[in-house]
Amino acid sequence: MKPHTAFKTFVLILAAITLLLASCANGSPTPASGGTGTVSALTTVDTLETSGSLSAAQLAALTWSTSGTVAKVNVEAGQQVKAGEVLAILRTDSLSAEILTAQADLAVAQQALEELRDTTASLAAAQLAVANAESAVSAAQKEVDSLYFPRASEALISYTEAQITQAKLTVATTADRYREVHNKPDGDPTKTQAKLAWSNAQLELNTLLGKYAWYTGTPSETDVADAKATLENAQATLTAAQKEYEQLQNGPDPVEVTQAEATLAAAQAAVNQMTVIAPFDGVILTIQTAAGNPVENGDAAFEMVNRETLQIEAQVDETSISSLAIGNTAEITLDLLPEVTLTGHVATISSIGTTVNGLVKYTVTIALDPTDHPVRFGATANVVINISEPHTVLAVPISAIQTDSQGEYVTLVKVGGLMERIAIESGDLAGSLVTVTAAGLNEGDQVLLGTAATDTTSSGSNNSGNNGAGGPPDGGLLPIPGGM
Repeated sequence: MKPHTAFKTFVLILAAITLLLASCANGSPTPASGGTGTVSALTTVDTLETSGSLSAAQLAALTWSTSGTVAKVNVEAGQQVKAGEVLAILRTDSLSAEILTAQADLAVAQQALEELRDTTASLAAAQLAVANAESAVSAAQKEVDSLYFPRASEALISYTEAQITQAKLTVATTADRYREVHNKPDGDPTKTQAKLAWSNAQLELNTLLGKYAWYTGTPSETDVADAKATLENAQATLTAAQKEYEQLQNGPDPVEVTQAEATLAAAQAAVNQMTVIAPFDGVILTIQTAAGNPVENGDAAFEMVNRETLQIEAQVDETSISSLAIGNTAEITLDLLPEVTLTGHVATISSIGTTVNGLVKYTVTIALDPTDHPVRFGATANVVINISEPHTVLAVPISAIQTDSQGEYVTLVKVGGLMERIAIESGDLAGSLVTVTAAGLNEGDQVLLGTAATDTTSSGSNNSGNNGAGGPPDGGLLPIPGGM
């Protein structure tokens, strides 16, 4: 007999005792034979039984994260909610200064992150900065280059020299004319005109001398240093503008984005303390807070669950764990709802065993199919796991199974009234039938019921081979008692 059928054997023995007691109660002796029964073919599935507690992968007891006064509760018990939904909120005037500051910080952090991610305006400004910097570099370069270029052509210099010679003659002539009339009283028109002509001639000469000096001169060290410094500054500005533009073209700086996101998350976390937020999609089980109530950090607020994540964690012995596989279907009954049968499947099988009362056991998670039944978490759940595909097995009536020193057997009634001992291995109990494994037994065969034959007559055999347990000799054939 298989190890897991010990209980089934006990059921068979108990059934036989019950029949015997019923017979005695009726005052009639146990018959020598109960007739014959038919070998049936049943479709069955091998199962493994265990138990555990009903829970859910997403089951939460939500609490307040700060103190204050409840302003509003937005949900009711039994209501479906979405992850991120605000279930309740505190009054602003009851919040700490830290959270009020976080609210202001949150707005600033959100704006900073949006600007960092939205580079359209920044990219246009960076393009303009590059263009302006390029113009500045070009102008500064021209200034530096001009320091080393000839300031005037030889022809212009010669022409200027001729103009200077002529201007000197004009100065001398106007000076002589003024000396002729300078003794005349001031205000005399002749004296005034002569003095003005002499002054204009001197001014023209000075202008020509300045031009000639610049045409033939070279830049000073100060001029060169200033021009070069202006060019270097313009080039540095252009480099910075180009780098900024390239960074914007490649998107925002990941480091800056990470820092901005961290700042935003910190501010958001602080602000979230004034609310209770649903951590996942689910249904509100209980509400433990109400508008107007003062609350403290850690006070209970809601209980909620995602019914699509119902599960049972059960323990399976090491002798049976190898027969399980992910996806095996299961049927579940709850002690609180004995009339309800739930369904599910094996979701996880632990690879690490634990010792419980000297036995090594492995944790198996059974994921339940969604249900609308009003289950209670923590309830005891009885689990039957299907560990094989449906298959056909033979079954015989309970009373057909006999036992002798060699083990279990049935008596096969063969054609012509002869009987044969067929060794079997009993299995599951199915109503008044027991599944059996046996060689030489087929669907539709007839087997002897009740006490086995006592007729000792047999062709080619005698009573000396009887096994003493009411059955035929080992491997022998006997006629059916009573002329059957």
